[in-house]
Amino acid sequence: MTQRRIKNIDGGSPESWRQRTEGFRLIREAERAHERVKRAPMYLSGGYDEDDDVIPVENLGPWDAMDAAIRAIEANETAVDILVAQRRTEIGLWRIYTVIRELDQADAGHVEDPESNPLRGPYTD
Repeated sequence: MTQRRIKNIDGGSPESWRQRTEGFRLIREAERAHERVKRAPMYLSGGYDEDDDVIPVENLGPWDAMDAAIRAIEANETAVDILVAQRRTEIGLWRIYTVIRELDQADAGHVEDPESNPLRGPYTD
């Protein structure tokens, strides 16, 4: 039998609303960071050398911000719960491994457990 984590949520409490607002804010921040990554140039001008040639500098700022946004989501339990409910495992090309693990655990319990899956029992193949 799998262990299920049951949460008691008081949907009308101010704390619950604060947590959900924060979770959705973190998700939206990651979506905005992804939009910046899509528009950002790969290189910036780092100045000029003695021959007046441009010195290219990698533009890593948007990618670092996207990584930080994904880490913030993974650290926030409510944001992870929201994404699990939406079954969203990535934002852009960035996978959210905490959500993937939660979905894998939830799916594994429903496939093999006859109590939660009546199609799977002693009289079925």
